Amino acid sequence: MTSSDRIRAVLFLALVSAPASAAGQATPQVSWHGEIRPRMEARTRPDGSHDYVTSMRARIALDVIMESGLRFFIQPQDVRDWGEELSERDRSADAVDFHQAFLEVDRLPAAGGLIRIGRQEVALAEERFLGAPDWGQAGQTFDGLRWIRPSGKGRFEAVYLKLRESWAPAHDEDADFMAAWYVMPPAGIGSVELLGIRNRVLEPGGTRQNTAGGIWKGASGPFSLRVQGMFQFGERDGADVEAFMAAGMASVKILEERGSVTLWYDHLSGDGDPADDEVQVFTTLYSARNRYYGRADYFTDIPAHTGGLGLQDAVVKLAYRPTDATGLNLDVHSFRTARQGDLSSRRLAEEVDAWASYRFRQHLTVQAGFSLTWGRAAMRELERLDGRGEFAYLMTSLRF
Repeated sequence: MTSSDRIRAVLFLALVSAPASAAGQATPQVSWHGEIRPRMEARTRPDGSHDYVTSMRARIALDVIMESGLRFFIQPQDVRDWGEELSERDRSADAVDFHQAFLEVDRLPAAGGLIRIGRQEVALAEERFLGAPDWGQAGQTFDGLRWIRPSGKGRFEAVYLKLRESWAPAHDEDADFMAAWYVMPPAGIGSVELLGIRNRVLEPGGTRQNTAGGIWKGASGPFSLRVQGMFQFGERDGADVEAFMAAGMASVKILEERGSVTLWYDHLSGDGDPADDEVQVFTTLYSARNRYYGRADYFTDIPAHTGGLGLQDAVVKLAYRPTDATGLNLDVHSFRTARQGDLSSRRLAEEVDAWASYRFRQHLTVQAGFSLTWGRAAMRELERLDGRGEFAYLMTSLRF
């Protein structure tokens, strides 16, 4: 039986069995969700060559909600580039996998809240360190469990994720990720979120790193502010860690609240002397990086893509919705390293990202975008981009 046959069998059995109920029990609520999302892309690679590719994501999900706070959710997906199959009769289904597959139990005795166990999307605290970004066709999911407990207008989540298992053929070591996130009920001066993370690679000279900090959010009329500070400490690859991140955002709504102007600044610390026994470069772990550090994706792996020297990102974001079905966006970034190290300059690049979306039908959305990146001295010396980089895409998404 191929992978595709197995997934079809699981979906069929789940659908057949879901409505069944014992006498006196309520019939489960069964719903289906799906998406087909092809995307054409053209981009400049760091070496100056160009890539042209069409990728496609296909997802279908079965969601079963039973009585007594029980939920069953499975979501297979197929992600591929057009033309990558060996032939039109290739039945290997090697691009098919479960994006999500979890069970959920609500109204836990004594503890309250709900627990979700299995493969799932996890998004915490603005998705800067653990997110479920939608831009990548494959998305991002993890194996683990979450305890989610609402508390009035506040919220608490505890997360445990198994990242690698040493006995599995693909891995040589164990790795896991733990997080606690608390959203305090809003007060007169705004709202506060607290986040604590511990990520580990369990091997000699491995990683036992902690990330802790918080977010403050405030709003008054059309104005909103956000400030975030995080500190990393512990051990990373056997060396002591002392690194930090500071971020600030100010936004104002304009044009009868259909538009907004946002000023944004991020500072991720860097390591000016990688030869010493202390690591000072901040890592963003499993964040939604495309959302923050440019849509052209030159900075998706921090610290690797900045040579361990950290990152400064100053941004102006413009957004406007002329109609309920149309969205227009323009972001202008200025990237610098946080430390200069052996580079001749801290100046990495300037990038302009423009994109537009249009809901063509109730379930069909079309989006197109274009990015220009001007690589400067630091970018060339890090071999990330020599000269000007271009990125363009056209994407359609049909969801039901």
